[in-house]
Amino acid sequence: MVEDGRGIVPAGRPLGQCRNMTSRFLKIALVLGLLSAIGPFAIDMYLPALPAIGAGLGADIGRVQMSLTAFFISLGLGQLLYGPVSDMVGRKPPLYFGLGLFAVTSVGCALATDIDTLIGLRLLQGLGAARASRPRKGWSRCRTPVA
Repeated sequence: MVEDGRGIVPAGRPLGQCRNMTSRFLKIALVLGLLSAIGPFAIDMYLPALPAIGAGLGADIGRVQMSLTAFFISLGLGQLLYGPVSDMVGRKPPLYFGLGLFAVTSVGCALATDIDTLIGLRLLQGLGAARASRPRKGWSRCRTPVA
């Protein structure tokens, strides 16, 4: 490491290359942070609306809570499923599939007209969220520059 007045730079590397590494690292950290937030966001934004969802769909609160249970079950099982799939086909295809599934089922949940449809869509939404919330560790190991 060398101090050049503008910060500490690894010896033998031009300052521009270090800035590029820092910029790339920040982009990766931002994307991984946002992907990690999908699962918790789908839960935390949903909980306060449970009574309103029940009233809107004409369902009792127990049935509406079942949609949350379905989400949690598929979130957990999806993480077990996506690990081996990611090892076989790589990380990006399952991630794109999970994000697409999450987006489509989110729209479906918003348009659901009965509680059974909502429960089924939340089950599928949990599978999409499972893939989106898990890439942090693997990607950070593969993508983080080592000094």
